[in-house]
Amino acid sequence: MEEDLAYKIIVIGSVSVGKSNITSRFCDGAFYPDLVPTLGMDFKYSSCNTLEKRPRCVRLQVWDTSGQDDFVTLTTAFYRNCQGALLCFDLTNRQSFEDLDQWYERLERYSPVVPPLILVGCKLDLVESHLDEQGEGIVLGSHRQIAKSEADAWARYHSCLCYLETSAKENTNVSQAFQQLATYIASVANPGAKHAGRILGPGGRLLVEEEEEKQKKRQCCAN
Repeated sequence: MEEDLAYKIIVIGSVSVGKSNITSRFCDGAFYPDLVPTLGMDFKYSSCNTLEKRPRCVRLQVWDTSGQDDFVTLTTAFYRNCQGALLCFDLTNRQSFEDLDQWYERLERYSPVVPPLILVGCKLDLVESHLDEQGEGIVLGSHRQIAKSEADAWARYHSCLCYLETSAKENTNVSQAFQQLATYIASVANPGAKHAGRILGPGGRLLVEEEEEKQKKRQCCAN
C-alpha cells in the first residue's frame, strides 16, 4: 500500500434524491431510512483504496450539499476547492434528471475548472423487482423514470468519468462510485502518476490500469 492522499469531494443534486444516504452508506457504513433533507452543508470523513495495481489509501472529506434553492448561495461557495464531485439524481424522479443541466452549469460557474465528475443514479432498489418476505412472488418497485442509456448519454456528453446506478439501502455501487472518483483524482493529482484520461469501461469501470499498460507498450515501441 502506497502513501496516503487526501481529497475534498462534494455530493450535489436536487433535494431528496438520495445524496445524504449514499454519503452515510459510504462514510458510516449505514443506511438511515428516516433522514431529513440536509440544511446547508454537512460533511463526513472516510477513506478507501484506489482501484490500481498498487492501491493507495485515499482519505476523503465528503461534503453533502443541500439541494434546496434556499441554500444555493451557501453551497456553491464550497465548489471552488473540491477535487471531485458526485452528481446525483433519483431514478424514480424524472425532474431530478432534468435538473442535472442546472447543477452542471453551477459547477461551471462557481468552479475555476469543472472537477472530475461521476453521474450517480440513486434509489436503484426502488426500480428493481424483489421477492416478497416469504420468498414467493415478485414485488415490483416504482417505475423507472430514466433509461440507463439516456443517463449514459448525458454522462458522456458532459465528460463524466462514468455513470453508476446505486442503492444506499442495499449497498449497491456506493463504494464503487467514491473509489472510481478517488482513483481518477489520485492518478492526475499525484505528481508521480501518469494522466490516465477519462475512459469509460464496462459497468463504469475507470480503465486506469489499461491505459498504463498502453503507455508502457508505446514506450517500448519507441525504443
